[in-house]
Amino acid sequence: MPLILKGRKGHYQTIKPLGKGGFGATFQAIDLDSVNQRQCVIKRLNINDNPEISDRIIEGIKAAFNREAQVLEFLGDNSGNIPTLYDYFSLTAPAFGQQKELEFQYSVQQYIQGEDLSQELRRKGRFSEIETLDFLKQILPILQFIHDQNSIHRDIKPNNIVRETATQKLFLIDFGAVKQVVSGETNIKKSVPIFTKLYAAPEQRPEEGRIGEIYPSSDLYSLAVTCLELLTGTTPVDYLNNNYQNWRQQASRIISPSLANILDKMLKVNPRHRFQSAAEVMTAVNEYRISTPPTEPLTKPPTIIPKQLETLKPLLIKSVFLIFPIIVGVIGVNSYLQRPIEVVEYAKAGIKFKYPGDWQETPAIDKLTRIVPKNMISSSLTPEFFITTEELFSSETLEDYTEFSIQRIEALGQNTKIIKSGPIQLGETQGYQVVYESRDNKVNFQEMQLWIVNGKKAYILTYRAEDKSYPEFVKTVEDTIIKSFKLEKSTSEKPRTPIW
Repeated sequence: MPLILKGRKGHYQTIKPLGKGGFGATFQAIDLDSVNQRQCVIKRLNINDNPEISDRIIEGIKAAFNREAQVLEFLGDNSGNIPTLYDYFSLTAPAFGQQKELEFQYSVQQYIQGEDLSQELRRKGRFSEIETLDFLKQILPILQFIHDQNSIHRDIKPNNIVRETATQKLFLIDFGAVKQVVSGETNIKKSVPIFTKLYAAPEQRPEEGRIGEIYPSSDLYSLAVTCLELLTGTTPVDYLNNNYQNWRQQASRIISPSLANILDKMLKVNPRHRFQSAAEVMTAVNEYRISTPPTEPLTKPPTIIPKQLETLKPLLIKSVFLIFPIIVGVIGVNSYLQRPIEVVEYAKAGIKFKYPGDWQETPAIDKLTRIVPKNMISSSLTPEFFITTEELFSSETLEDYTEFSIQRIEALGQNTKIIKSGPIQLGETQGYQVVYESRDNKVNFQEMQLWIVNGKKAYILTYRAEDKSYPEFVKTVEDTIIKSFKLEKSTSEKPRTPIW
């Protein structure tokens, strides 16, 4: 992409990459023609020369990209909580080393300075009931506005909701999956389904190769799943197989029955049994009195007055001499009985590795797996090891991906410093490893990333922890987990439709 893009309405200079998918990339940029040199976000769509992608999928992705621009052009100008569309255009450029030209489509949107709710959740921990109610009161009017304009978002999730730092307002972003309803028609069988399975309503998910109709209540279902994640602090993947019908047995103990009833109705499998509009949910939220679930009263310890303490002093001294040998003996027995920690083998999704038995796997969205130390309590950032993947262009190599990823790390700002980087060998697999330190919302942390390219997919192995906790587990991660990592030969998969 050129350093300066010439669009229909202005010139745009890219600052840094924000993200990359199988069919496009996102960049932070500056609108050079604006009076105040405002910041913006550039989305680039690139679908060229991929024989494995059908014409139907290509047309569907282009339609979704164009649909987002159309929706933002109207919704963004008339709502204070949806990004405004600044520009939309296409460019052609010669393919590298070839004479033919490739077509690229661009949209330029308002840049929201802040963090999405998944980042906020990771930083501060789970939301209280009051904070979740405030979230609902902010996001429901935005959804109602969208639905009133005959549009359905279709991809409500924490990653697509950003809290602006300056105003603390919530913004709903990523309208690449939005469905405009024309003349009451909601059948989307002819379009490419773009959604996130964990948050999607049952009618959005594929069944025997077919996609059903969607409704405004489909967004409300996804909003309720988002609330569960905020309230529990964990991705509610365990409830998905039962369409979230068993969530109350576990999650409802931390919220009041009133809010539980509201979420329960939003999560009904049959769309007709849910609230039919965001306005109905808002009315229910305002009518119910939300109270904190009762907790056990704390037992107040007995008060000892000074005179009693003087009487008890000789007895306390004798007790210490009697108990001390017993404590020493117990410690000795425990040391004698202590055994090496068991090693657990992970083998799913085409990958294998081993990890210590005092670590545990935890649910995580957009990750193949995530493991954390058991009984580890961190005030801000729990040490974690996780594996993610990214779809690559057909011609991308490990060197190409490494160059892009290092630029992405360096673009994090002046608080970021790369400590170590270089190639690494994992058995017969060649990879590249980077260790860097940074600061995120007043938390100093260190992160190790290891990149492996296999076919058209990059595997990213990541270990992250606060700087004070990082050294405690880094040897375990390197010697047990990373050294044992293997890719199975049958890791090639068909390209998946990206979720913008």
